[in-house]
Amino acid sequence: MLLEGKKALVTGSRRGIGRAIALALAREGCDIGLNDIEQDADADRTQSLIAEAGRRVTFTVADISRSEEVAKLFDSFLEAHGRIDILVNNAYSARHEPFLEISEDLWDRTIGVCLKGYFLCSQRAAREMARQGSGGSIVSIASVHASRVWPNDTAYGVAKAGVVRLTMSMALDLAGTGIRCNAISPGYIDSQSLPPEREHERGVRPPDDPSLAAIPSRRVGVPDDIANLAVFLSSPLSEYINGACLVCDGGFLVGGTP
Repeated sequence: MLLEGKKALVTGSRRGIGRAIALALAREGCDIGLNDIEQDADADRTQSLIAEAGRRVTFTVADISRSEEVAKLFDSFLEAHGRIDILVNNAYSARHEPFLEISEDLWDRTIGVCLKGYFLCSQRAAREMARQGSGGSIVSIASVHASRVWPNDTAYGVAKAGVVRLTMSMALDLAGTGIRCNAISPGYIDSQSLPPEREHERGVRPPDDPSLAAIPSRRVGVPDDIANLAVFLSSPLSEYINGACLVCDGGFLVGGTP
């Protein structure tokens, strides 16, 4: 196992990409702290899957856009797990609106979760990792929206571009601590919530689906594609990668913006 005995916190992890990342880290030996804004049937299933993998798992309800909630999240995680070796910033909030119709509340919520929350969690995690003295890995989920512009994606795109820039600054400012900071930019990922009996449908698209024509790999991504990269960036296999944003999009960006 690449990460035997490590302790990992994954935000926004009750389902979708966050669930896949948490499961992949667990399979490589991590005990896992799950987080989301609610604990529902999806959250319970994710906990069960990690427990079945033989790893310790906890769940904390917290809104990472609020500093007091982040403090609660980390206090709970550290009390249960004793230390933190890996943080994956994955929590998500987005509603696409035309620029002239973006409300202050929508802007604040998107930036609050997708950028401010990543800053708050990363800062607390880095402080703990520095205190522990054994380094660590912080992985943040950005998006191809950080690199290209689509209609009605202003708030989300700005937040994700900010995640890439935040990652670069963290890597530089944390030099010498052994803490590596990297980001992942997913492309089209089929992260819809599916019951177990329909999981085989994930990522399946008809041959004439227009999205496939824009992806050189001729398939949409699935959460495991992002999870595998998150494991790599959290492991010693990537020990000389720091301050980078790795794109995982099947080649989508190389063709420009359709």
